[in-house]
Amino acid sequence: MNRSFMLGLALLWAAAGAASYRVKPGDTLSGIAARAGLSVAQVQAANPRLQGSALQAGWVLTLPERPVQGRRYTVQRGENLTVIAARAGVTLGALLKANPQYQGGKAVLAGATLTIPSAASAARSGTVTVRPAATGGPRPWLWPVPGYQGVSSGYGERDLHGDTEMHYGIDISAPHGTRVLASRSGRVLEARADFERGWGWTVVLEHPDGWITRYAHLSATLVKAGELVVQGQLVGRVGSTGRTTGPHLHFGTYLRWDPRDPLSLLR
Repeated sequence: MNRSFMLGLALLWAAAGAASYRVKPGDTLSGIAARAGLSVAQVQAANPRLQGSALQAGWVLTLPERPVQGRRYTVQRGENLTVIAARAGVTLGALLKANPQYQGGKAVLAGATLTIPSAASAARSGTVTVRPAATGGPRPWLWPVPGYQGVSSGYGERDLHGDTEMHYGIDISAPHGTRVLASRSGRVLEARADFERGWGWTVVLEHPDGWITRYAHLSATLVKAGELVVQGQLVGRVGSTGRTTGPHLHFGTYLRWDPRDPLSLLR
């Protein structure tokens, strides 16, 4: 990570709620967002000129407010509780303790106001810390369908019924009813039928460092929104619900909702 970039942002954030950054040659929007601990959607929302325009060196971008411990914070577009907790330097459990209205898995929407706990209050809260499964020692990422390694459709552009589309994940072939395991420990963000977007029965987990995983086309979901799960826990079973031609698991990985290739993490 660029130390001078982060030092400059830290000084600006200390002086004001938001920071400014002058784009340098070679910068990318995703790179600026990642170094600032933001999502691309957050940076775009704070800079209307980026909508439909290519990033140009010399532009001065506004980088959204950083959550500060012991203060109130307004949720920005593209954020979730995991991202806010990580940027504020508190645990997800402590953030939920300070904002109990979201403990049951209720989605946090842009414009909502959160209480960011101080480090002292977070230490007193006694909230549960999610730990990886003990068997075999912790692993950064776990293959979500044990015993089935075949990928029928990879990450990237693909042809589907004559149309080219971007596939933001991988499809893992497995029989109907095969166990689907949590690739990492985290909190259940969604466990529902999402036929509007073609996912069918789907589980979405948010993890303490800004990563998010999606498990789609399930025949059954075995967790509930708001539940804390550990790596390797059973979260669902392979199915063919939603927009699919047969039983498989769609597995997607996102860093602060920016899609990433799961195979770059799993292997």
